[in-house]
Amino acid sequence: MIPYVNEYDTPECKTLAETAKKSIRTPASLGLDRCIQCGACTASCPAARFTDYSPRQIVKKVLENDRSVLESEMIWSCFYCYSCNLRCPRNNSPVTIVQVLRQMAINEGIGVEKLAYFLEIGEYLAENGASKVPGAGVKNMERDLGERWIRFKKNLESTRVELGLSSRDIRNTHGEVQAILEATGYFEREKWLKAKIQEKLLHQLLENQCIKRENRSGDFGFESDRKYPGQPAFII
Repeated sequence: MIPYVNEYDTPECKTLAETAKKSIRTPASLGLDRCIQCGACTASCPAARFTDYSPRQIVKKVLENDRSVLESEMIWSCFYCYSCNLRCPRNNSPVTIVQVLRQMAINEGIGVEKLAYFLEIGEYLAENGASKVPGAGVKNMERDLGERWIRFKKNLESTRVELGLSSRDIRNTHGEVQAILEATGYFEREKWLKAKIQEKLLHQLLENQCIKRENRSGDFGFESDRKYPGQPAFII
């Protein structure tokens, strides 16, 4: 077990299914063993409409104890809307299983680079408290919602006055957030994740250099079955 990982989060079990069922994230009512592969989860999944993400396939791999799912880009396309859980006739929850799989992957250093955005948010909250929106989040909102959202944010105070609302009560929560993050071991885990991210980036750089040499010489090459043609709907 790596440092800063709770054994109740990803307990050491013989199979993926057993780990998913025993994780502290998982409700006792999880219908994983009752899955009939009907595909209702995938049919109702917003991410599956725009990517190759398939909750049904992920559950199938877990039930088959196929650990290659930990290296699949698919597990990073879920954005936790719980539509799959809502529609499942057997009360299974692929979204919960995905959460466990992501943590297992991170424990092994897989996909850690996808956490860089969230580490940036964690640092911002530690520095500024919870009353301000992190800059990275604002940039995403501007990109996704466009000019209308930007105008709304710029004119928020005047809009509140028109509606007869008082000025926003913004508390200084810096000390409280800092204390919570320290007490939960966030900063130590952050250090571990940053080191893993740097390690992964270095590995990718060396691999790209080898591929460039191969393209020039044709003497050797790397094969990968981890390519993913779709676009992640949301990364967390």
